[in-house]
Amino acid sequence: MVNNFNILDSITESMAIINREGQIIFTNKAWRDFSAENRGDDASTGVNNNYLSTCEAVKGEETRMAMDAKTGIQQVIDKELDKFELEYPCHSPTEKRWFILRVTQVLENPNLTLMAHINITNRKMAELEIEKNYKQSLILNERLQTTLQKIVHDIQNPLASIMGLINLSKSENDKESVREYLELIGKGSANLRSFVKDTLKHIASIGDVQAISMEQIVTKYLETIPHLLKQNAIELKLDIQQDGHFYTNENELQSILSNLVSNAIKYSDPLKSNKFIALHFKSDENKGVLQVADNGLGIKKEDIPKLMNRNYQVNQESSEGVGLGLFLVQKSIRNLEGFIKINSDIGVGTTFTIEIPNKIKPQN
Repeated sequence: MVNNFNILDSITESMAIINREGQIIFTNKAWRDFSAENRGDDASTGVNNNYLSTCEAVKGEETRMAMDAKTGIQQVIDKELDKFELEYPCHSPTEKRWFILRVTQVLENPNLTLMAHINITNRKMAELEIEKNYKQSLILNERLQTTLQKIVHDIQNPLASIMGLINLSKSENDKESVREYLELIGKGSANLRSFVKDTLKHIASIGDVQAISMEQIVTKYLETIPHLLKQNAIELKLDIQQDGHFYTNENELQSILSNLVSNAIKYSDPLKSNKFIALHFKSDENKGVLQVADNGLGIKKEDIPKLMNRNYQVNQESSEGVGLGLFLVQKSIRNLEGFIKINSDIGVGTTFTIEIPNKIKPQN
């Protein structure tokens, strides 16, 4: 009877015939060749060995899969299933490989069962590539959505400052003052254009890191809001201590800074005469800590956990903003693998403390 199966030698897939006890009674050439090429033990996979026992003997990470294979094979032997299939990886040191174990009854002899190990590597690689491209498209779409939200939200304060300067220049009779306002408008417009351009680059560079100068980032941002600080009579206190090179994503850090400062301006206390925003940054080879503190209106303790929610606003009656600022801050902090701590008291003020890692440490 065994000789009747010799035709299976012409098939390129690895095949074996087992009896009802699970004993291998025939293996085709592809089975034997695969075993030899992969340092297989003929004492375990060759004729006269029990394949079910071989499955039971598997240890380690493959134990679960081997037991699933044994169970499925037994169900076909017992005629509980007409066919059993199991997809599994079988990687070699030099290549990734995937197979399907397909088990069916031998039609001419119901006491025998045919096992075939079919190489599906090409199909699996194509599936993984499709899955990878799909995940990348989701990431790209999310980046695009977040970037557009950043642009729409973060340009509001610079635009408000420019509009304020325009209105001042219209009501000003002194030519020198008008010239000064126009210079500020020009500088603010150029910075705003640069901000939009840099933010659009963020879509493709969310994971990029580079050496940054916090002093330059702060200076560039403050040039877009001088009128807002003056209009609200807010003193800006700066303390920047950058020790050595600090590596992070500049666009994300700039977004965090602008959102926290704009929030401090928006929720400043109009009844206080000594309004301030204190901006502190300190970094070393391990991390950077950015702190933005103010003596503004403050936030209720019960509202602090809600601050990072999308569309949440501390002042629900305010017509300014749409509650995206701190939501975007949280996303940026996560992208930088950092964390944030918030302290606030009504009537006293609010302090945001953000810690982010230095992504590339200096070489010794």
